[in-house]
Amino acid sequence: MINILKMSFKIDITYAINSFIYNIKRFPILKDLFPGNGLYKSERAKAFVRILALILSTARMIAFKVLYFWIIYLIASALTPKDITTGILHIYFIFTIFGIFFNNKVLTTSTKKYFSIVLFNMNAKQFMRATLWTEALINLITHSICLLFLIPNPIVLLFTTFGFLGRLIGERLNLLHYNKYKIALTYNYPLYWTILIISFGICLLPLLKIAITPIVVGIIDIIFLPLAIISYIGLMKINNYKLIYKRLNTKVAALNSNQAKDYSRQAMVDIKDKDKKIDERKLKGKKGYDLFNTIFFERHKEILLRSAKWFATIAFFVILGLGILTLIMPEMKPKLNDFLLNNISWFVIIMYFINRGSIITQAMFYNCDHSMLTFNFYRNPKVILNVFKTRVLTVSKVNLIPALILAIGIPILLYLSGGTTNILDYISIPIFIIALSTFFSIHYLVIYYLFQPYDKNMAMKSVTYSLISAGTYLLAYAFTDFRMSTTAFSLLAILATVLYSVIALVVVYKKAPVTFKIK
Repeated sequence: MINILKMSFKIDITYAINSFIYNIKRFPILKDLFPGNGLYKSERAKAFVRILALILSTARMIAFKVLYFWIIYLIASALTPKDITTGILHIYFIFTIFGIFFNNKVLTTSTKKYFSIVLFNMNAKQFMRATLWTEALINLITHSICLLFLIPNPIVLLFTTFGFLGRLIGERLNLLHYNKYKIALTYNYPLYWTILIISFGICLLPLLKIAITPIVVGIIDIIFLPLAIISYIGLMKINNYKLIYKRLNTKVAALNSNQAKDYSRQAMVDIKDKDKKIDERKLKGKKGYDLFNTIFFERHKEILLRSAKWFATIAFFVILGLGILTLIMPEMKPKLNDFLLNNISWFVIIMYFINRGSIITQAMFYNCDHSMLTFNFYRNPKVILNVFKTRVLTVSKVNLIPALILAIGIPILLYLSGGTTNILDYISIPIFIIALSTFFSIHYLVIYYLFQPYDKNMAMKSVTYSLISAGTYLLAYAFTDFRMSTTAFSLLAILATVLYSVIALVVVYKKAPVTFKIK
């Protein structure tokens, strides 16, 4: 194992040295100062870069750890200002649970893995074992030091031990998920957002005087110990690490790791063979673009509905939980009632996150438009408009699944928390939620047709599309500070949705024949 670590470290350093020298020689002035291959041959230059790389990598690791625990400290200070220790341990525990699922290392792509395993044919299982133990032990040591600095009490070691054991369990869960679905947990977005939202909710428990205690963590450590041993044995029984690493650490994925997210998203929208078979009864009476869209929807039902059902389930249990809390904790009623009546604009950002427009449009391109755009008739203005309209209806129906749960649940919460003197609020809120859902459904399709962001290799290339997506998020977030009565804000949202829909149809009809193409 030591030899594997030495060799992979040597490969990593050599790559860093050559990359550094290559980047230096790209600058016009420096290129003239160091002509030819002199820098590559200079042992002094390589020694200098080697030391610099070690210093920078160590400094980066320390900086990230300090930032991580500083964020934990800030959150704890806000939630439990009178008992920082309890808050820090509670938040650290929740962050660690999230990391168990989504901060795994075995399935991440990297240049080190590409060179070590794919090019230099290093033993993949030994490489996995060596790097797994190294990273787990480094995390155990650094987290223990940081926590002891914040809380000088040996009891914190129970929490860092939990993180160490949880990492082994998390890696095993990630491998099980990958072997079944051919995608890492990190890029399983419905599950990712589900656990993120649940984790966020658990982080807020100290506000209700509920927090994770060292005794609870100690019990969990005892339970996790045999599970971690079983997980490690399971990891060592896997014999196809070579194939897994080669599949993930392709040249493009490893050397362009910023695109790894795009490749994993492609795996999410790839339809399975069983979905290609469609019940003929569902096509009866369909023709033209309605038939075309029905075939697409039926083949992609799992992709389109999976995340919508997840968010609908989450919304249902959140509303149910808040409803139960208002019944058993009457002191919560005024705050919840005030939020629903005076901060309804918060649902703009909530509906932004719930909307599945981006993944649906990628499925459209990956499994349909990527091929259809090679035909000129498909870019005819009338064809584009007809397909656009049928897709708007389809996407809106999908996004209505979680929206309807909110549209029904929020008025119920409003009633349970004390109600309102304005009966229109009970009517305007559901319409407002549905209008927001429709707005975002149309919006993602509009920017997809006007700024088609994917190239022929199905990687996202449009800077404009990315900027507009970022701008949409910032605008949605800006509404969290917007104050207006529920009825007035709801009517404004409905009006904006109607106007946007009309403008979208006109703009797509006129501009999409030029912009809707393969990059």
